[in-house]
Amino acid sequence: MSAKKAPSSPDPSREATKAPPPGPTWWLTAGSVLVVAALVGVLVLTFTGDDHTAPDPARVAELQASAQERDRAQVDRLVERASAAHGQLVPVVESLDAAVPPDGSTPAGDAPDAGEVDSWLETVHEAAVHFEDAPSGNTGHNVTHAGLSNAVDLLGSAVVAYSNAQRAPDAQRAELLELAGDLRTQAVRGWSVAATQLDMVSVESGHGHVHLYLPAAPGSGALGPDGAEGGEGGGAPEEDGGDQ
Repeated sequence: MSAKKAPSSPDPSREATKAPPPGPTWWLTAGSVLVVAALVGVLVLTFTGDDHTAPDPARVAELQASAQERDRAQVDRLVERASAAHGQLVPVVESLDAAVPPDGSTPAGDAPDAGEVDSWLETVHEAAVHFEDAPSGNTGHNVTHAGLSNAVDLLGSAVVAYSNAQRAPDAQRAELLELAGDLRTQAVRGWSVAATQLDMVSVESGHGHVHLYLPAAPGSGALGPDGAEGGEGGGAPEEDGGDQ
């Protein structure tokens, strides 16, 4: 029988090895805290100091005058575009009113031929060009521009519907003619809202009243001009040019 192995005794060298006592690093930590506190103090003084510099009134007035001049120029261009388109669209609306009477009555006279209807559509397309690539302005300008442009698109759809009605079988013609009349009325009504907005921004910019409404049948729901004369109310623009 082999002899039992005696239990190993502790290694004296291991017991003698002990963790070194903590070094004097506390002053580094305390110093870091002081540095951070100093930086925070500087930032607080920087942002909450007593420097309450007021804006230069002359500079503010200069910026306001520049913005008003820009808005005035944009409205001036929009009025010119709307006026040109208005002159082109009035005959188209009048022709559609004769071909598809708003009151639902039977058209008087002969129906326009295909060539005449195509000329209506060409005219509407030319009017739509006036509202392409317009620069963005303040809210009033942008809403007016979008309303006028959308109304022109609706009138173009009305002409297309009427053209399709001329070529459609008898069973579909009445339905397409009704669609053409409805789209025409929507176009006139939409244009009237935009024309009212145009009148307002024109007065606000110092141009005075401008009334560019399309022919509208009674009961169509279209807005009409106010009682002011064209150009009335012009002068210095109001200080509030609208939201940018």
